[in-house]
Amino acid sequence: MSTELVQLPTFYSAPGVLLLARLDDSPIGCIGLRALAEGVGEIRRLFVQPTMRSTGLGRALVERTIAHAHGQRVGRLVLNTLPTMTRAINLYEALGFRPIDPYVPNPTEGVRYYALDLPSVETPADRL
Repeated sequence: MSTELVQLPTFYSAPGVLLLARLDDSPIGCIGLRALAEGVGEIRRLFVQPTMRSTGLGRALVERTIAHAHGQRVGRLVLNTLPTMTRAINLYEALGFRPIDPYVPNPTEGVRYYALDLPSVETPADRL
């Protein structure tokens, strides 16, 4: 993660995004989307303050990230999570993410990998 922090300005550059949710100017949640490959984005660092869990904030952050990715013409979203993150796993699965084979090596035992294929976006220029 230290490399990620040092490279923060470029790590989440377009088509990626880093979203920060705030309440009364205090951070209460975040999520990142980074370009992994052409047309593939990786969701990273979903976090919601413990006092804000069960409010729908996590879902809102993921849905906003999916919408952003779709608008950026990202065709596939991937993510990885720990098996202990059961609420996050339930959320991802409820939003249509499905288990996949590992897309990156991970030294942590039991990491789970998920993907969501987004519908293609047709623009007026595509119809010409």
